[in-house]
Amino acid sequence: MEFVPATSRLLAANRAAAAFYAAQLRHVPAARRYLRERGIEAAAGSWWQPGFAPATWTAVLDRLTGLGFTPEELLAAGLVRRSRTGRLIDYLRQRVVFPIHDQRGNVIGFTGRDLSGRTDAPKYLNTPTTTIYHKGEALFGLSLQLAHRRRRDRRPIRVFVVEGAADAIAVHRMVAGGCSREPPGVQSVHAREQLLPVALCGIVLTEHHLRLLRKAIGPTASLSLLLDGDDAGRDAFERWLPLLRTWAGPVDIATLPDGTDPAELLVRHGPEEALRIVLGARRPAQLARLDRILDRLDPGALDLGEPETRVRVWRAITPCFRDDPTRGADLADLASSRLGLPLGDVMTGVVNEIA
Repeated sequence: MEFVPATSRLLAANRAAAAFYAAQLRHVPAARRYLRERGIEAAAGSWWQPGFAPATWTAVLDRLTGLGFTPEELLAAGLVRRSRTGRLIDYLRQRVVFPIHDQRGNVIGFTGRDLSGRTDAPKYLNTPTTTIYHKGEALFGLSLQLAHRRRRDRRPIRVFVVEGAADAIAVHRMVAGGCSREPPGVQSVHAREQLLPVALCGIVLTEHHLRLLRKAIGPTASLSLLLDGDDAGRDAFERWLPLLRTWAGPVDIATLPDGTDPAELLVRHGPEEALRIVLGARRPAQLARLDRILDRLDPGALDLGEPETRVRVWRAITPCFRDDPTRGADLADLASSRLGLPLGDVMTGVVNEIA
């Protein structure tokens, strides 16, 4: 029978590993430089508890077995693995690491950013699946921020879903830095909403993530997907739209300028201007979807005088209207502008297609 360590021991091992990694950070200039270059150097020593996994083969293995944890417990916790030769080695090595917590505040795993520069090393690596950690069911930063928010703060919550741990911390710093004075041209969101950035831990958005958010913050909170300004980021939300339609609250998409992510915005512009850019990039999900559909149709190359062409266009864009009828007027305005057609023609074509 396979040995399965007690959950309490796995949690204790991860907690000890987080403390060990955090202690290593101060001794590694390259790791501190990475945090500084991402605009999140202030996270060191804070409740975010970033750390560094040494490059040596058995640093965490040696440390934790010295504290009384067995190799079997460390294997089950995902902190070590077996090499091709069968020996135990650390799972994360030469990486800046960020602890991932469950809703009780327990460390259940880690996400690590490679600093070795090796071509065979994945840029990001997460703890493997264990009995306490499933990356499709974890959101980096959620429980930490809920635990540290002001208890009397009754403002509604807006969750920003980002791709990585450094980006979640970067958005958190934007929000904190943006409190000092209102970002130019943007009504102060701090007077109306609590912004709560969370990261997906290297996986696509799942129903488990939404279930976790419903339980933690309620089913009608506002949800914003903050996507990197690259092809993968621009395409991601379309794959997630069927799932996002199950969310009862408002959903919008913020696609950042080409080639940027939240941390880069923070470094380049500072917290207040970066927050202004992020907030200004938000668009209702179906409007963003319609824009993408029209991009693919390439209106300038269409002969919209041909009835068959118009029918093809109506069939392509009608799902946006069907999925969010409350924004029909805004969708029609966008389609009319992009297609160069009278608003009435767009509305008639869509209505006929729906019918």
